[in-house]
Amino acid sequence: MGKKSEYVIGFSSLLDGKHDFHYKIGNEFFEHFDYSDIEGADLTLDLLLEKKPNMLIVTLKTEGSIKVMCDKCTDSFDYPVAGEDEVIYKFTEEELDDEKIISILPNEIEIDMTIPIFEFASLLLPSRRIHPEGECNEEMLKEIDNYLMVESDNVEEETDNDQEEPEDNDIDPRWSQLKNLK
Repeated sequence: MGKKSEYVIGFSSLLDGKHDFHYKIGNEFFEHFDYSDIEGADLTLDLLLEKKPNMLIVTLKTEGSIKVMCDKCTDSFDYPVAGEDEVIYKFTEEELDDEKIISILPNEIEIDMTIPIFEFASLLLPSRRIHPEGECNEEMLKEIDNYLMVESDNVEEETDNDQEEPEDNDIDPRWSQLKNLK
């Protein structure tokens, strides 16, 4: 049997009420996720679990930085983040439609917070990630501009060739008949 994750919280032995958990989340946490935009992190996460007879309310608070790729120059940089979110685990056998409420069976004894923490960190990032003003890699920006100029020159040459008037024998005869209806 493998080692249990530190993000698995056994709540069955906890008394009803509030319980605090503190985590330092670094690069190794995000290495387990394929296709993540997050290259690394230095986050402090405070997790407050409130146990009630019919549900668990988990409040996540974090601050720190997440290493991501700049959308402009493609270099990695540390993006500062801070935020708070809440996830509710309801003891039920029914499927629930609300994405903020997760159903767990009444006989469950633990919850794995790995995916909720990953999703929470991912949602802290803006859709467009760019270095602060003046910090982009200037050499890379010049290379990208050179590449785009060469590409746009090729596209212009192709579109100039494509804009030639079609010869009458290339036109479907039905369309030729419509020209005469003016």
